[in-house]
Amino acid sequence: DDSKSEITMGRAEENSVVQRGTLISRLHAKIELVRGRFLLYDQSTNGTFVLSQDGKESFVRRDSMVLQGQGFIGLGKLPDPKAADVIRFALED
Repeated sequence: DDSKSEITMGRAEENSVVQRGTLISRLHAKIELVRGRFLLYDQSTNGTFVLSQDGKESFVRRDSMVLQGQGFIGLGKLPDPKAADVIRFALED
C-alpha cells in the first residue's frame, strides 16, 4: 500500500512476509519502490529466484533486479507456483 516504501521477506517475525525454511535467511530479500520501479534486493546466502508468468527464470544473490509483469518469488529455491505458500507478485501499469 501507499504507506510502505518497502516489503521485507524472510524467516524473522518482523518481516512483512514471513516464510520458514532451512534455505531462508532471517532477512532474505526486500522489494522497494524506486523511481517508479519495483526493485528486488537479495540479502541472503542462498539467493532469491524469480519465475515470471511466461516461465522465464531469474536468480539474484547479493544483488538487485527490476520486477516486471507477474510471477513468483522463491526464497533460496525456485518457487513452486502450485504451493500454498508461494510468494506471488503482479505489477499494474
